[in-house]
Amino acid sequence: MEKILIDGYNLLYKDDALKNLAERSLEAAREQLVAGIAAYRTGDMEIIVVFDGRGASTARNSSRPGVQVRFSAFPKTADQLIVELMDREPRRSSLTVVTSDRKDIGRVVRAEGVRWISSESFLGRLRRARKSASSPAIDKPRQVSEDDVEYWLKRFASDPEQGEQTRSDEQRFPRRRGPGRVRSGSSNPDGTA
Repeated sequence: MEKILIDGYNLLYKDDALKNLAERSLEAAREQLVAGIAAYRTGDMEIIVVFDGRGASTARNSSRPGVQVRFSAFPKTADQLIVELMDREPRRSSLTVVTSDRKDIGRVVRAEGVRWISSESFLGRLRRARKSASSPAIDKPRQVSEDDVEYWLKRFASDPEQGEQTRSDEQRFPRRRGPGRVRSGSSNPDGTA
């Protein structure tokens, strides 16, 4: 199972729409981010979104199925909590950290040999997942009714009154002849008389 640790505010402020929403309501922006992450998540992923604890008094329980939301306890930062969670993980090969903070946490993540994805790249993944989820599925064509068949037969039949083809199969679908084959009754190799 893949485990993804996300630097929440780092990701949130890389998205222009969420950044604008955060100016009006930081809680609403966090909720929208977590909803997008939950929609992206597949059954074989565990995702932990870590936010700095400052200003997070009302949104302590915004987790979704398969997506945990954690807030660092002041004075600890989200970066420090991510490093702690990373240190507790016995299987580093299944761990990915999402952040664009290359100086602090990014340096630690790379030094520990943990996979790292920039926030911008991860936002691209979220957008692609949202697009594929919102695009309509291609349905199988419906069954053709007898009325449809009758309509098309009348529309394309040689004899519209009868609603059926009057030409023989040989006239409608002439057999192909390979090069050098002579049609019976013709003297030329191309089948012409």
